Amino acid sequence: MAKDNVITIDGDKLLKGLENLNQKDVEIKSASLKDALCSYSYELVNGVSKGDTLVHRGAHIIHDDLENAMNSLDVFFAHLDDAFTGIKNSTPLSDLEQDVDVEKYHVTGFTLSGVEENKSIILQGWKEVTEGIVKYPSPKIKISSKYVYLTEFIERINNVIDEVEQYRNGKTAPQPEQIHMTFAEEDDSFDKGKVE
Repeated sequence: MAKDNVITIDGDKLLKGLENLNQKDVEIKSASLKDALCSYSYELVNGVSKGDTLVHRGAHIIHDDLENAMNSLDVFFAHLDDAFTGIKNSTPLSDLEQDVDVEKYHVTGFTLSGVEENKSIILQGWKEVTEGIVKYPSPKIKISSKYVYLTEFIERINNVIDEVEQYRNGKTAPQPEQIHMTFAEEDDSFDKGKVE
């Protein structure tokens, strides 16, 4: 007959362990998209090298989710550039997104700076003009500011950061399947392809 094993769990240690699982090792500080690749920087938040910032140039094509998340910031870039003259600040964000002028604005990256209540975000991007494009940064948006669309902005920038973290952890565009052929199959295909 088997003896019942009893496992004793210390509730405090279990809770502390669960908290540590949710704690991030890095904090994304910036990201930019170019040619379907993502370059990003992150700060180490734990360990001996805490505070060090590392820059990484991604070599894999970004997933559509990251591109869509970055595109969701276009409306803020347009708003910060005063593209919506004659529109009141009480206009719902969804109405601004339908405005034709948003199509001229394209966010390609962001930079986080500051700490705690002094954190700020700067968007990087470009605007289509008659003779081409103009690249420039947005004004700083403080996390503690009274920016009229701050709640939506923070929600979307957090989504972008989450997608960059997933990219860092291997979430990329689906890769096409590679076809593997043996030398015998290649020879056979070559022989069948001869013209007589």
